Amino acid sequence: MSKKRIEWIDVAKAVGIVAVVFGHAMTRHGTMFHFLYWWHMPIFFIMGGFFLKPIVHNDWIGFFKKRILPLLISYLICGGFLILLSHFIRGESWSYTIFYFARLLYGGRTLNHYLSVFWYINVYLLALVFTSIVITYVKNREAQIIVAFASLIISTSYKHIYFLSYKYIPWDLDVAFIAMFFMLFGYLYFHKIQQFVKDLWVIIPAAMLTVWLFWMQHMDRFNFAFFLKSKIIHASYHHIAISRVSYITFIPIIVCLVVFSASYYFCKFMPQFLIKPVQLLGQQTLGIMYLHKAVIDIIDEAGYNGAIMETVLAVLISFMLSLMYGYAKRKIKNSRIRRSIS
Repeated sequence: MSKKRIEWIDVAKAVGIVAVVFGHAMTRHGTMFHFLYWWHMPIFFIMGGFFLKPIVHNDWIGFFKKRILPLLISYLICGGFLILLSHFIRGESWSYTIFYFARLLYGGRTLNHYLSVFWYINVYLLALVFTSIVITYVKNREAQIIVAFASLIISTSYKHIYFLSYKYIPWDLDVAFIAMFFMLFGYLYFHKIQQFVKDLWVIIPAAMLTVWLFWMQHMDRFNFAFFLKSKIIHASYHHIAISRVSYITFIPIIVCLVVFSASYYFCKFMPQFLIKPVQLLGQQTLGIMYLHKAVIDIIDEAGYNGAIMETVLAVLISFMLSLMYGYAKRKIKNSRIRRSIS
């Protein structure tokens, strides 16, 4: 893969994570709020499929060690840290805090406050496993496409299901099948996406359609609500109900293509001193994803309530903490290597 292509993917990640933070900082749930939720989570699932490969020689242990375990460890470490931070800052009881550690293991919609976005890691890990199973054992490309649509259709065919009479499913398991649709799309069409981002004959109509959809949503002639965590999905045109599957299939993907293309042209025309900081931000999306909600809540409690200011502060503070965590992790790893050599 060329250096330029890597750059635009990192830039797209940066755009996506800023959209996530801005969506959580907003208090008014208007057109912009709904627009952000159309695509700011799907874009990460799509990019999650870009570099997936079938598991060779059924080496699932190697896959688990390389792709699953690091995310799982960071999930538990960051989750535990934020639970304790919440205990002291929010003045929660120890019984509540201890029970929250149990909720961290259960995951999904049981997570709230500082950990409310941690459902994403649950769903991402499950989608990663499900998608890897499909691309490993379903060899035919057309069959993989059928599996992708089947998972989307089935997972959106009902509003809610219970798990052993409990209203929340562990790790938002049913949402993972919607995420798998986007991840399989990223896997199957990555090479096409690389062509489309450069093709203005594709991107200009896609951008115009995105603007039109935004305007129609604003004018209340069109309604698309797409909240993955809670699995709340509404789709209508002129107040007439439309297939939710059709909206999910096209709208997030079209908007993501526009974001990918904007990221590509940003890297093509902007100088490196502008590209590099954005690229670095995109490389820290996981840490920002973990930490930003806690930062926003703390800023709220301090009396600030402007969405733009909260977004800027949450991104910058989470970014710096993520860099510090990465630095500490590398130092510990290098120290262990030196001890093992000596």
